[in-house]
Amino acid sequence: MKMLDFTLFESLSSSVRSTIIIIFVLSIVFIIIGIKIKKLDPKKTPKGFLFGCIMIVEGFNKFISQYISGKKFRFFGPYLFTIIVFLGLANTVSLFGLTPPLANLGVALSFTVMTFFAIKVAEIKFLGPKKKILSLLGEVKPMAPIMLPINLIGEISTPFSMGLRLFVNLLSGLVMATMIYAALHWTFGILAGVLLHAVFDIFFGLIQAFVFLMLSTINISMAAEA
Repeated sequence: MKMLDFTLFESLSSSVRSTIIIIFVLSIVFIIIGIKIKKLDPKKTPKGFLFGCIMIVEGFNKFISQYISGKKFRFFGPYLFTIIVFLGLANTVSLFGLTPPLANLGVALSFTVMTFFAIKVAEIKFLGPKKKILSLLGEVKPMAPIMLPINLIGEISTPFSMGLRLFVNLLSGLVMATMIYAALHWTFGILAGVLLHAVFDIFFGLIQAFVFLMLSTINISMAAEA
């Protein structure tokens, strides 16, 4: 009689390992930057790496403040900045020989879950539960039994489609880059294939990170101001 194969701990997939590595690296970098900023003399102009980090944050703040301002910006700004930094690195990590985390549907949909809760927090914090419930029921009260399930489906489909789009677009770009890399490897040599592979990784990765950032920003802004 064959015994059931039971395993308490399974080996991590390559995409999950890449995610852990990225989180570890970003955590170390952010801790170092935070320590350096605390020691920074406000009377002196920062230089080098620290100056670059400050310029990046200032540029991000100016850009996002066009869509979210005031208390909403102070509340959601750190979350949105974390998204763009993580996705920017995660989508281009194949340049360092790692598997892009977003090539795994589970990792991509985890961003959907986070953005979904961010949207719900925006609605509850800035609109209130009462207004949110009334918006789900619709403007016409007799139509509430029909509008409620439709609106609930819309509540779930918006963040889900964002995560699915992120996964599919990144996976399609990865497949295209691999095919072109393989074709150029046999025709124009390894160097041309490697260069174009890097361009594809950077282009597709950063574009998809920016698209997800904008979708998250717009949906959070709409949820907070609906």
